[in-house]
Parts: sequence; structure tokens; C-alpha cells
Amino acid sequence: MIQFLLTMLLCTAATLNALAQWNPGDNNLTQIAQQSGIEFNGPTMIRKADGTTILAYRTFGYQTNPETGQKDTERQFYLYLQMLDKDGNKMWGDDGVLVSHKPTDIAMYSSPSLDTLSNGNIIVTFADIREVSNNNGDLTHTNIKPCKAIAYCYNQQGESVWSKDGVMLPYHVMAPTAWVTFYVGEKIAVSDDKIYFGSAIMEQIEVGGYDHYTHYFEVACLDYDGNILAEKHDSVWQAFTYTLAPAPNGNAYFIYVDENDHYSAQLLGPDCQNIWADTVLVDSTSVVSREGSSAVALPPSDLIKINDGSVGLVYRAFLPKSLSERFYNRLYPDGSVLKDHVLLSDSVGYDHNYVIMVEDDTLTIAQCMEYDRSDYGEYFLYLNRILLDGTRLLPNYYGLWADESTGVDMVPRCIVKADENYNVIVTTKDYYSGTYQQYCYTISPDGKLFQRKPIIHNVWIDDCANYTENQYAYLCFGRDQLGQKGLWIACIDGTDYTNSEQITAELPGKFTISADGNQVTFSKGNLQYLPARQTYLFAAHQFQSQDNLNKWITETSLDFEDLFGWGTGDHASKISTNDADYPTFNEWGENDILNTSYDAGTWRTMTKDEWDYLLNGRENAAQKRTIGQINLGDYPPICGTFILPDEFEMPQGLEMDMDAQDWSTNSYDPASLFTLQDAGAVFLPNDGYRVELKVNDIDPVTYRGLNGYYWTTTDSGTTNAQSVCLTKTGPEFNASPRSQGMNVRLVKDAGAPVGIKDVAAPAKDNTIRKVLINGKFYIMQGDNLFNAQGARLR
Repeated sequence: MIQFLLTMLLCTAATLNALAQWNPGDNNLTQIAQQSGIEFNGPTMIRKADGTTILAYRTFGYQTNPETGQKDTERQFYLYLQMLDKDGNKMWGDDGVLVSHKPTDIAMYSSPSLDTLSNGNIIVTFADIREVSNNNGDLTHTNIKPCKAIAYCYNQQGESVWSKDGVMLPYHVMAPTAWVTFYVGEKIAVSDDKIYFGSAIMEQIEVGGYDHYTHYFEVACLDYDGNILAEKHDSVWQAFTYTLAPAPNGNAYFIYVDENDHYSAQLLGPDCQNIWADTVLVDSTSVVSREGSSAVALPPSDLIKINDGSVGLVYRAFLPKSLSERFYNRLYPDGSVLKDHVLLSDSVGYDHNYVIMVEDDTLTIAQCMEYDRSDYGEYFLYLNRILLDGTRLLPNYYGLWADESTGVDMVPRCIVKADENYNVIVTTKDYYSGTYQQYCYTISPDGKLFQRKPIIHNVWIDDCANYTENQYAYLCFGRDQLGQKGLWIACIDGTDYTNSEQITAELPGKFTISADGNQVTFSKGNLQYLPARQTYLFAAHQFQSQDNLNKWITETSLDFEDLFGWGTGDHASKISTNDADYPTFNEWGENDILNTSYDAGTWRTMTKDEWDYLLNGRENAAQKRTIGQINLGDYPPICGTFILPDEFEMPQGLEMDMDAQDWSTNSYDPASLFTLQDAGAVFLPNDGYRVELKVNDIDPVTYRGLNGYYWTTTDSGTTNAQSVCLTKTGPEFNASPRSQGMNVRLVKDAGAPVGIKDVAAPAKDNTIRKVLINGKFYIMQGDNLFNAQGARLR
């Protein structure tokens, strides 16, 4: 932590050189294209060695046909190319080059692919509809409009090198009754002086009055002049899940999903035939899909070119008895693979999305995993690092847990390295508030999250292309954004920490817990533990509780638990009916709580007297607590107790009955709870209590806790300890068996250490700086004070 903070202290403003046109900044956008009423989507871009950027993008709408000068009567997809110089200036006019305007609505399935040739020319692919006949010249269905996969070639002046209509893949109708053909996922792989152009095909054929779909794969080998040297057209079990990559000696890797739902590979030569004696099974221990599973087979979208001619594969698959995982493997020109694949994720959730960064021989991957807690989906961001030979670099087998998001969707976009740390740009959409945001998360090389900052405000980035260079990340996105339709590029500087916020699990309200005036702040949620990872973390929301799920507690459980035996801070999953097995109190707050980042080790559990003073002893205590519930739409509400801070002002538009006698009297949706939380309110959810593996005081219909049971640090004899039970009628303190499982909500002392209370940051000053106090160095950011070890003191 200290190394990171000192780096920020010492870093100077980065020299932008010729990047002025990119306008680097958290919310500065450079507009690339705009047409009235036209939607921009599907951007793809690559950065060339000379610093220029090649950009391909689609437009969709009622467009003006350049051949007739008339507006299309139907909405159509058009394909454009643009070249930007190293400063971000457009080189091919304001509107770029119109590559294709053929009538098509099937291009929504097309993902344009870009590559460059050794002579500087640019290859781009697209799919559109061409009025052509099939092989026998007999169109059984007169309304057939075959969708064609097309490759185009342009020079650096934006001039067409091949025919302006491009080069089509050879077209074969596999049955004379085929009446609809889809091309999906056109791909280009340039290998020495050869161009491999592939596409997936799905043909719809009527058989016995029913539609039957057949999948095929088609690939052609072209020379630089666009001549087709050879082609291959064959049935593949999962034709849509394939990819191509260059291999040594002008060959190409063809990787696809076989009939057994495994990844298989061939090495194609210029004759488009497999050079290897047999098809290579890339991974025999995992499958890419499952019968009855909603997960679909996906190709390894990232193929990493390695200097020895091999290719690294990052792909999604399933292990037996697991959710979807992300793996790494390596395919060599001789057809061999790694002895064992490398598991990049774990089974705490479904693999959602990921981005990678390759530095020399190191792969860094940021992954988003979705964990479905039935009531609310949560997304977790991981960072993992391995060598390309499969050697792990992080001490934890599965990589480290970086952050937990409240989003109904969370998509990592790219990784940019700066100051030896990794900045992961992520798009989130909040399920409860309906808001969306891009964030830049700063993570250390050992996978520890330090801070984040919001970027590109109030824009939902859907279709997005990106690349990184030096400390900059370039993101290109379109669609109807910012109140106008168009295409933009944002340039994010990874060394710019302006507006960054330290990641904290600390709520803002301050609560007096003793007659001496000592105050604490609460954590953002109850403590949770994941046995399979031996990982503590705070629940992402105050209302989250595991309720009856605690009955599944085991040492290797993939479910979270939050009902702990007394003082089991050093052994959270300890299950014993012998209360003498809990002789001493071990503080949970002494553990590394992974989603607290810099302030781990500063949390603690309150004593019985502190709980009592908070709930009953402080000034006007009875009017600073009440009961209520959080409504989760179609799911049963979560009941619990509200506690208000010493200084509290009810947010405008909200009310709270402090004398409520029923849980439903104060009823809020999550968005309202977040508003109350920002004003300082704490919510303690009901969760029942656990005896061995049976959870008690649970509603038998909803499985929600009927009351809230929370541990204190205070013992009560040799086998009992003091707990607080939060009921409809108020708090009750009990001497409870130490073996019972109860909730834990940690707090942090809010008072600053003696001698530094007078240290305050200037208003709105968020810079990071050193301060000398009583002969010791401290670090400040805004009003936040850190010691030399990086622990937050205030």
C-alpha cells in the first residue's frame, strides 16, 4: 500500500506528446462520426506500429443509398472504414470510406474483422445480402436472399485494392431446398503472404414440414491480390464457435467446438487441409456447454500470438460438478498442448466476461464472475496473472478477489498498466437504481484493489472496441449516446488519479457507543465467509443475509456463510456442539477482509456494553432506532432494524416511523435504502441463528430470518457469550451458547488518534500528500489519513 501511495505522491504529470487530439480525460470524448437519425454500432479497431488507428464500424437506419441518392425504404446496415493518425485526426474525410451498402438486415449477426498486410493494406470483413443463385442455378424459393461473407481490401489512402464488391467466400448450397442462409462471425487471419478468410454458416431447410438447421464452416486461402487459392467447406458440430489464428510458414490454426462439446484444433495449410495427421483435442477434461444449461458454447475469443509460433488460448468451459470456468491453454505448431490447462477462475459463480493484457511472457486477466444469490445477482471482479507457459504468479491458486459490484451487469473492457499497477476499466449497471457507469479500478500486481474513479459519466457502453498503449486506454463506442447518435473515442490516462476514491466498506454515519463520547462507523454489510476460498468479505449491501443457506456450511462449501460461532475469527467454519471448544474470543476484524482494501485489520466487534449504549444509552436512543423491511420486487422482503447516527437528517421525500410495531411499517426499496445509507443510516438484517447445520427462527415459507441475532465480544461464563437479539419490540441481550451461529457486523473507531485531530485537508483538496505529525510521516488524501503502513486512521 505504502509503495502505491508514494508512487502517486512522486509521479509527475505525464507528457502527452502528440496525443492532444485524443483529449485525454475521464469524461472527454472525441467524436469520430455522426449522421442524423443513424445508429452507430459494432466498432472494431486496431493500432498499427506507426501509431495510426484503423477503425471499422456499422451504421444502421434509413440511410441514403449512394447509388440511387434515395433513402432506403428499410433500415439497413452499412459498413465504414476510417483511419486516424497518431494524434487522433481523421485521415479519410469526415465520414470515412463507405465499404458496403448492400441491403442487409442479417449483418446484426456479423462481427467485422480487421487485419493488416505486410504491405500496409487493410483487410476488413462483413456479411450482407447479394442476389446470387446457388450452385445449380435453381432457386427453389424465389424469395431467397443468400447472406454472403465478404472480404475487402483498402490501401492506406482509403482506396479499394480489390473489387469494390469485395471477395466472397465460395458458396455451396448443401440441399436444394435450403431457403435461408446465415453467415456469422467472419474472421481473418493473415499468415505471412497468405490470407485465411473464414465464416460460419447456418442453413434452414424444410424437412417434413419442419424447419431443420444445418451448421457448416467455410474457409478460403487468398493471396494478397484477393485470388482464392483454395477453399474448404465442411460440416462442423458447432460451426458458430470457431476461430482462426496465424501459424508459422503461412499456415493457420483452426480451433472449433467438436461433436463432444470439446475444443478441437486443426492446422490448415494453403490448400485449406489439415496438416496434422489427426484433429487435436485441445482440452479433454472440460466441456464448453452442458445439456439443459443456458450457457452457450463460445470460441476462445482471445488467441495470444507467442514468439515461437504457438498460440495461447483463453476460453470458457465446465469442469465436472462446477459452474462455468475460464481456462488457459497453449497450442504448439506440432499439435501439442500444455500437459494441464490452467484454471483462471473458481466456482463461486458463473463466468460472465473478461479482458486480458499480455506483457512479454506474462498474461494478466481481469474476470467478472456472476454469483446468483436468487434475490440479487452479484458480480465479482478478479485479477489473475500467469506466465504464458502456465506458471502461476499470484500466491492464491485462483487469483485474488478484487471487488464486488452491485450491478445487474458488470463488464470489464480493458486493462491498462500504469505506475506498475493495473487499471481495469469496467462498465456497470445498477440493478436497483437503474443507473450505469464506467469505472477505472486500480489493482496492484498482487491482485489487491486500491481505488476506483468514475469515468465516461452517464453513458452505457454497449458495443465497444478498445486497445491500450503505454499508460493510455482508448475506448470506441457508438449507439444513441449522450443524447445524440454517433461514434466516440475516449482516451483514459491510467496515471491520472483525479477524482479517485479509496475503496472502503465504511458507512458514513457516526454513532456514539460510550458515555465518554467514543464513536464508531459501521461496515457496509454483515461479515461473510466463503469456505472454498478461505475468504472473508463484507456483504455488498446492508440488507444481504444468507438465512437458510447457512445450513450448507462445510470446509469446502461454495456457498457463503454469515452465522458464525462466537469468536471464530481464526476458524469461521468451525462447527461444534461443545461450547467449551470456544474458550477465547478471536476477533474477526483481525483477518484480511478482501473487499476492504487498505483498511483491513482496523475493524472490530463491539462489546455488550457498547451495543447497549448505542441502542439504549445514548441521547434520545429510542428515537434513533426502529424496525423496517427492504422490498426486493418478486422476492420476499428482508426485515431488520434501522439505527440512525448521532447526527441525521431525513432525506427529502422519505419518511420513517420511529415507533413502528410491525416490520412492514417502514418499507423501502433498495434505492431508497441507499439514499438513507448515504445520510448515515445503518440497517441490520434479520438472519436467524444456527445450531450445528440447522438454522432456527426462520420463516418456513420465505426462509427469511424472523429476528436478528448479533454477537458481542463479551463472554458470559465459560460456555456462553453475550449476544443482542433485534426484535419487533426492541433489542434483547442474552447469554447464548458459544457454539450457536450468529451474525457479525463490524465497526471501526471513528475518533482520530491523539495529537493529529487538528490535521485537516483544505476544502475539496483530493490530492495525495505527505504530512509530518509529532515526528512521524503520515499520508493524506482529502480528509482521509493513513499511517506509513497504509492503514486508514481517519
